[in-house]
Amino acid sequence: MSTSEDELKMRFLAAPAIVPEFEKALNELVAVAAKGHKPGSEYFNPPDSWLLQRMRLLQDLPPEQQATYIAEFERLQAEAAEANAQGKAAFRAGPDIAVRLDSGGLAFFSQLGVSRRPDLTQYFIEGFDRNRDSLAFSEENQALFADVLPLISRRLAEAFAAGDTVVQTDRQVCDAPGRSYHARQLLFGTHYLQLPYMWRQLTFDLPDADREQQPDILEVSLPHWLEDVRLPQELIARIRDAGLTQLVFKAPTKGLSLHLGFDYMGEHKMGPLSIAMFKVKEAGGLALQAALSIVVAQILGGETLKTALVTAGPSLHGKSTLTVMIDLADSQLAERLGLERAPGESVYPMNDDIILLQPVKGSGRVPYSIDGTENSFYAVPFGLTREDDPITYDVLRGTPEQPNHQETLENTPVNPRTGVPNFLENPVRNMRMILSRERLLERKGVDRMLERITGGELRDSVHVPMNHIDRIFWQAVMRQNTVVPPLRRLAPAQYVRVLMYGEAVQMGAATGAIGRPYVEYFSDPFIIGLEDENANLLHGILQEMESAGVQQSYYALNTGGIGADSNDSASGARYKKIPREITLMLQEALLRGAVKFEQDPVLGSDVAVAIVDGNGKEILDLRRDWLPRYVYGEEEYGQRILELSRHRYYGDGPQDKAGILRYTKVSDEIIDIAGVPLPANERELAWLLSFYLHVDIAYNTLADLANHADEATAPAPDVRARLQEMVSTSLRDGLSLPAGAAAHLSAWGLQT
Repeated sequence: MSTSEDELKMRFLAAPAIVPEFEKALNELVAVAAKGHKPGSEYFNPPDSWLLQRMRLLQDLPPEQQATYIAEFERLQAEAAEANAQGKAAFRAGPDIAVRLDSGGLAFFSQLGVSRRPDLTQYFIEGFDRNRDSLAFSEENQALFADVLPLISRRLAEAFAAGDTVVQTDRQVCDAPGRSYHARQLLFGTHYLQLPYMWRQLTFDLPDADREQQPDILEVSLPHWLEDVRLPQELIARIRDAGLTQLVFKAPTKGLSLHLGFDYMGEHKMGPLSIAMFKVKEAGGLALQAALSIVVAQILGGETLKTALVTAGPSLHGKSTLTVMIDLADSQLAERLGLERAPGESVYPMNDDIILLQPVKGSGRVPYSIDGTENSFYAVPFGLTREDDPITYDVLRGTPEQPNHQETLENTPVNPRTGVPNFLENPVRNMRMILSRERLLERKGVDRMLERITGGELRDSVHVPMNHIDRIFWQAVMRQNTVVPPLRRLAPAQYVRVLMYGEAVQMGAATGAIGRPYVEYFSDPFIIGLEDENANLLHGILQEMESAGVQQSYYALNTGGIGADSNDSASGARYKKIPREITLMLQEALLRGAVKFEQDPVLGSDVAVAIVDGNGKEILDLRRDWLPRYVYGEEEYGQRILELSRHRYYGDGPQDKAGILRYTKVSDEIIDIAGVPLPANERELAWLLSFYLHVDIAYNTLADLANHADEATAPAPDVRARLQEMVSTSLRDGLSLPAGAAAHLSAWGLQT
């Protein structure tokens, strides 16, 4: 094995050895945190009023201090404008102070980062396979934190004994009986009280009697940990030398998410969720980053169907739009389709971030549940106006007559003098709101919908009543700017592959240049364990659901554009952004059975070509304006599809996450060899063989692959025959291989 391959193998597969002293300290920290405060402490689950009384509000300060903060607002605004002009996100949207909004609500501004940081997240690997891309907590870091964790545990224990310092909040993730999790947040200090304040809005009440019980999940947060833990200067110097002044440390098997040096709510809400996702995966289920809703809609022909709508995809790519903004009331499309308004048509939003597919025990007809995890939506209000989206606007802000005193904003520009938010500018590229699900259901007039469709079994829920729905639509939203049409119909394996492709555009929820295309496998940078398992688990779950008789359909929606000169540029004479109105219209048409699909043999899937009425008449032709094969012409379209396909399977180089053949433990059923492009060089051939031999990683040379023959599994005869055909064809087309390649290939039964 070459040195580079040794390094790759260590990086991707081998878990660091566990340092006994560190594990002992870690277990002690978990034990102390699980004890928590005594119920008599004012820091034990204090009411919201307690949090609000201790928040530092701009309007409560003396005039001279207000003026200082207002000057800082103005300085930050100027700095943000300069950063945005350079295509960069600003670091802060406001100073270290909360602002009372004109509605009576509150606006908060993160000071220690405004996006999730997978690059600063590290995992303690114990009893599960390592993730290929995330950072494992090394032996060196364990040795360092064997000295750090006891000091954190001591400070926690001191706070619990004194009944002060640490704000304890016990909440529930999910709302399904028997499928929910007791999560505890422990926040050092009262400087960032927006964290428990917002987290309470996103989670569910836990019965009072359960608050003292052992939690399933622990989140311990120390925003100013280097000062608050009273670390020795020598230890602080070691921490700085290790580059760990900011760290999200996750010990999934211990149920712990430890946050050191962060105050961004998105990072804190994902702490408990990521541990819940791990627990579900360990139980044979799966978590998806997806929005969830139930739609009751009349289809062509007059029948009314109840659909569970699962929309997977990256943050800020349209999941919330398809969950919240779709509205069947006064549907213009229904009129064009000739449908009369059916009683009970409605959309019931449930979730907009993480859902759990959990195994269901018993003899019920559905083997898996579909459970939302949160009680409100942590969404982006950028561009929000009452004229454009009156429902969302009123839910967030209220009306002039009845303002929403609970309005909660994070990293949203606000006029500090008037308390008026500005949703038309997004300087940090990740402004957030908490959109009350309760208010949304009431505003949409669907707060009694579940009660109607379940016969009174449920009044309110974020888990799907599986025995009361007719079908499931599994959807994926992605962004690509050249050859992917607005809507495709997929087979189950194709749907899983779309999630593996993870095609997205950087919008600000994570670090990276705004507008730049990137790849995020399953749209989730926080997968714990081997990513390959997620594809296999989802494919297996979909097959089990189908075997149980559940009606399922699979779709992919492109919320990017078509016709660009390149995917990176999203520009050119032929480029068109796919507007939100088209996406929402196609979504409704899908639900009404009004989309006409045709097979695209070049793309390899069915594409939406028109919206049709009950007589099959096309009322909206998508071909000329929205199908890339018409935009580019057949020859250029075919060449671009081939280039995209090669990028999707092989990536542009050894380190490119876009190449899904790197996930060598994914089932052959999911990656059909018939759809894989021919390899054009030795590296691509080595990746192709690495995948179908299912070795540990995708090796970059045939020699390196041969050195790991003990990892290989013999391919099925039909796969071997196709591999031979691909090798032969590629060699005839000019594939050049190094000396010794023939011997390596013959070892796997392949001839040159």
